[in-house]
Amino acid sequence: MEGRWGTFSCKKGFPTPFQKNSRPGDQVGFSVSWLKYQAERVARSSGICYVRSNPTIEMWLNVAGSNKKTADQHPVPERLLANLWRKRAARRAWFRTSAGTRMRVLYPGRLSSAAGPDFRDALLEVEGVGLVQGDVEIHVRQRDWKGHGHGRDPRYNGVILHAALELDDSSTELQSGHSVPVVSLAPLLSGDPGPEDPQAGLSSWHLWTVLGRRGFPQPETAQEMGDLLDRAGDDRFHAKSAWFSSLLAEQDPEQTLYEGILEGLGYHQNRQPFIKLAGLAPYAALAGAAADLAPEHRVQAIQYWLTRISGLAFGEETPVPPLFKAGFGPAMSAREWHLFRIRPGNHPLRRIAGAARLLDRFLERGLVAGLSLAARAGKPGKLTSALCISGGSGNTTACIGTARGRDLAVNVVLPFFDALHTYRGEARGGGAYLELYQRFGKLQDNDLTREMTGQLLGPAWAGLVDCARRQQGLLHLQRLLAGAS
Repeated sequence: MEGRWGTFSCKKGFPTPFQKNSRPGDQVGFSVSWLKYQAERVARSSGICYVRSNPTIEMWLNVAGSNKKTADQHPVPERLLANLWRKRAARRAWFRTSAGTRMRVLYPGRLSSAAGPDFRDALLEVEGVGLVQGDVEIHVRQRDWKGHGHGRDPRYNGVILHAALELDDSSTELQSGHSVPVVSLAPLLSGDPGPEDPQAGLSSWHLWTVLGRRGFPQPETAQEMGDLLDRAGDDRFHAKSAWFSSLLAEQDPEQTLYEGILEGLGYHQNRQPFIKLAGLAPYAALAGAAADLAPEHRVQAIQYWLTRISGLAFGEETPVPPLFKAGFGPAMSAREWHLFRIRPGNHPLRRIAGAARLLDRFLERGLVAGLSLAARAGKPGKLTSALCISGGSGNTTACIGTARGRDLAVNVVLPFFDALHTYRGEARGGGAYLELYQRFGKLQDNDLTREMTGQLLGPAWAGLVDCARRQQGLLHLQRLLAGAS
């Protein structure tokens, strides 16, 4: 596709990493978005793209006979330092920053596979400050921060610690103008846990200490752990219900549920853009405009309107009614969306197509009334089916698949109806939505549930996380840790 693909010429007789069996001088197609991703992991040598994090490319270079090293290449790769941080940082009793402050790692953070900092939601105890939660960035050299452009990138404004093998200064400046401390990773290379720590290697002990202060002391038996996760899961449900209650006090139920569903379709990286889209294309405007059309044209029109307002539209070839009907806001910028390394099934355009079909499904009776009927049936499968949208004729990838439908039911629809029941002051059926939530089986695991299972339960008790309620409990505990500061 023009504008999305380019070419790459093999250099200096080496095979290109972008195509198998390529020869010097070959022109090979590559994805620009893929190249941008690799650019952050590339060390530059004499005319060669050398991706340190890709062992296959390293093998190709070695086979080609490249023994060249430049001043920018380092014998210790960044991926090794990240692995050492993940496995050993919490074993040390403390680190000392370049400014001389002592700091202890309670939780090294969750290794991120998306663009942005290397580790998310780390938990540190800083001398004279207390508990601090945020992201951690790992580099071979401190100056790589500027070399990689992180100082100009707002995605790194959540960094609370910069860790590097070679240090140049006592702090690192963020795009926001704030500075964060720097620590040396050199002690981690020795394998020595460092100064005497009675709990060396037990980062979970530190985490349970923090959780204990927040009403969740470390359990001693599997039964106690299961009960704790159930209680934490119910707390998360009630917290979500309270949040929806605050929204219902400010706007009508249809818009509130619509916003929640769009946010849930956005996955964690595009939640904010989808919330903004729901505000610029409000439910009342969409439903009113679509109601004026023949039923066979409604889905296409709703999808077109949402796509145009999202800023992600390409071309003007679709013959549908004009975009700017009463109640619609201005179009967003495509730059507001996170499209980097997004799986096709999670792409915003695919989610918008699913949202259009879901809105059309309940257009006659309304989104709230339609999903309320499915929820009152009291069966997880029926509510999930009401939220799922197929990919259409000839497309095997669903716009809203079963996994996403179950997520929407647990995280959005049931807490919303629990809040709506309270808001309307209805006397009967108050606990029905919580009970249905508690009957949902295990959802698809994500990075957070896997990480929290490993950190808090370990292999022996991992099997206790066997339902959505307990997965939500893990997420509630993670939020407590994230807000520890």
